[in-house]
Amino acid sequence: MADERGQESLEEWHARVPRVADALRRGTRASVVTWGGAELDGLICDRDQSGLLMDVRKPPEESPGYLFIPWGSIQQVRVEEVIQRRVKYLPP
Repeated sequence: MADERGQESLEEWHARVPRVADALRRGTRASVVTWGGAELDGLICDRDQSGLLMDVRKPPEESPGYLFIPWGSIQQVRVEEVIQRRVKYLPP
């Protein structure tokens, strides 16, 4: 956790790391591995307390289309790039 200026502070590191909400937001490309061994690649359409909705069509006009995956079925989610939301900090 160091940069070219030397040791990075814990606060700087926390400000830089992605959040789950950013990683799993709508339009993010992800790869999901289920406990059954299936690997699904696609775009995240939505998420809620029950699971993840993905568009897994390759190419877009072919099936299976949208797929709902319950959280209990998901072993791992891989996301290549996370674009963090911009947050405006107000002075105290």
